[in-house]
Amino acid sequence: MGMALLVGLLVFMAIFHPAMLSKGGEVLGPNYLGAYGWASVVGIFLQVVVHEAGTLLTAWRLGLPLRFRFFGLGMNAMAILKAQPRRPWIDAAVGIAGPVTGTLVSVGLQVAFTLTNNPDSPQLMPPFFLGMACVGYFYNLFTLIPILDLEGGWIAPEIAPQAWLFGLVASVLQLTRDFNLVLLCVICFGLPRLILLISARASRTDTGGTTRQRLILNIGYFVLVITLAWLSSRTFERLPEIVRDAMGD
Repeated sequence: MGMALLVGLLVFMAIFHPAMLSKGGEVLGPNYLGAYGWASVVGIFLQVVVHEAGTLLTAWRLGLPLRFRFFGLGMNAMAILKAQPRRPWIDAAVGIAGPVTGTLVSVGLQVAFTLTNNPDSPQLMPPFFLGMACVGYFYNLFTLIPILDLEGGWIAPEIAPQAWLFGLVASVLQLTRDFNLVLLCVICFGLPRLILLISARASRTDTGGTTRQRLILNIGYFVLVITLAWLSSRTFERLPEIVRDAMGD
């Protein structure tokens, strides 16, 4: 259902709003990434490593047997959790750890850009920090799409119907401000879950953990999704001009 909804929306936009769809398609990664050559590859690799390290550390603290898979996109979470009995709170805690860790690294990179960027004397390194931050924002947002075997798929069963309702409404509002194709995927795959829950066609599984833990997770998931969507879109818009200035184009 989520895929059908996504395809339908993309077809609709291709017919009636092609310019917006084209802009959304561009935000699958920052402009001028190739300008930094191997530095970009190393930067992306290290961000994936830190993202997966967050997953492994959380699983270790929860006493789960570790299984290492370096393929990115939540492969460590999938490898660890597939071998365990379904415990939605544990699944969600392991699932959200990687995106949270990765987001903190991306924010740190943007702070490094802010501290080193000098508009009066453009240099290549500050835009590199912003470019890597942009990649991280998109990557971590992508892993939060609520489908298996992405990390969002392990988080979704612990999200309450009320959180889906308010979170998806907030996501749609953000989408109308800054169109983001990855955020559109989150909405399209999250909406069927909400429909199934409110129509009682799917049983609720959001009862694990304490009330405080569930509240933090439900709010935290959508705050993270919307924040990443906003940061990824805004940094992507700024990046081309900053890189051109630094390269003297």
